[in-house]
Amino acid sequence: MTNQYTPAQLELLEMTLNNTLELAEELMLIHDIALYHSDYSINEGEKTALYQLKYLSDILKQISKENH
Repeated sequence: MTNQYTPAQLELLEMTLNNTLELAEELMLIHDIALYHSDYSINEGEKTALYQLKYLSDILKQISKENH
């Protein structure tokens, strides 16, 4: 497996797997700031991206629960 990924990609995977709850909370913070604390008008593409960010956060929270 290590031959398939660059050192930077392996570092990202390790960081993600070891800090899933923290990453999930940070992603939700980005979501909430962009959606609820911004005066910027959000178009459909951005709404979709924010929804995906929230969905990813939910997945990471579930992974965190399963690992502990």
